[in-house]
Amino acid sequence: MANLSRPNHCGTCSLVPSYMFLLIAVAGGVLSGIVTTALAIRVLGRRAVLDVPNQRSSHARPTVRGGGIGLAIGTLVALAIAHTDLVGSSAIALVIAGLSFGAIGFADDLTGALPATIRLALQLVAAAAVVAVVAVVWEHASHGILLATLIGAVATLWIVSFVNAFNFMDGINGISCAETIVAGVAFGLLARHEHQLALQAGALALVAGSIGFAPFNFPTARVFLGDVGSYFAGAWLAVLFIIGLRGSIPAEAMIAPVALYVADTGVTLARRVHRHEAWQQAHRQHTYQRLVDQGWSHTQTTGLVFALVTLCSVLGSVSLFGSVTGRVAADCGVAVLIAGYLVLPSLIEHRRSLPALGGRTSRVDR
Repeated sequence: MANLSRPNHCGTCSLVPSYMFLLIAVAGGVLSGIVTTALAIRVLGRRAVLDVPNQRSSHARPTVRGGGIGLAIGTLVALAIAHTDLVGSSAIALVIAGLSFGAIGFADDLTGALPATIRLALQLVAAAAVVAVVAVVWEHASHGILLATLIGAVATLWIVSFVNAFNFMDGINGISCAETIVAGVAFGLLARHEHQLALQAGALALVAGSIGFAPFNFPTARVFLGDVGSYFAGAWLAVLFIIGLRGSIPAEAMIAPVALYVADTGVTLARRVHRHEAWQQAHRQHTYQRLVDQGWSHTQTTGLVFALVTLCSVLGSVSLFGSVTGRVAADCGVAVLIAGYLVLPSLIEHRRSLPALGGRTSRVDR
């Protein structure tokens, strides 16, 4: 495993280089993200790589898409600075995941016509390669080939599923940066507590890239992540999750920062399947989209997601310290927060319908 600090012979101040080195890495990633995003806006704008509004959009004017390349470059630069040993399987898996999924997304951003079946096939190949590198399968080979194969298949499906869930959720200003920044910080703190230095470097690198991109996307969007950004960030988070579980960090702690994205996508798709709708088609039925349709601004909705992901991450961290009772209570707290988020649009709609119903009733009575 890599050491994030430079050699230091002062035992009483050994933490200083580590913290300073991390700050330098984050600063380098933020600066790289800012510069690359600004350049991407110019280049992609000239090439007319635009997201044109349609009936499913949450924006009103054509906006440059594909600016997530700035987030990707910022993340990779930060990782290169923070991680002093890039031969480790964890760092290599992150880089392969980010580059491969980002390339798939960028191809779709430029052409806008990459067939869904081709995208899915490429994603499965990329995810399988990442799983092989991170050695999820081989570490469990002693338990039998069948179990090893099952673990590898589940990990592959997790990466592909979360990448697409992240892409589905990237629909309003700032929401995905809110997710990557909070989840990245949470994973970074968990990793530092558990001395998982590769996980810490990868998590904080994503935070750096996201901070560099965020001012161009929130509160007013000059550019969208595009598939290159959402695929890159989704794959990066998915692999961080696997690295954390592989390092024996409690599952609740790793799940909590991504639970809202998983729940929103999962419940929405289940609802569409139940209604016999074409679940694979684009739509406006995610909870965050329904909140915007109810009159919430992008800033309000993103702020809510930011707050809920933060609270879920804090509750998830209880698994590091708490008793069984405390962990169960914290897990229930996460479930309540997520459930409240999912039903919020319906509650708002119901509340707004009450005065109208009352008014109609009174007119009939008269």
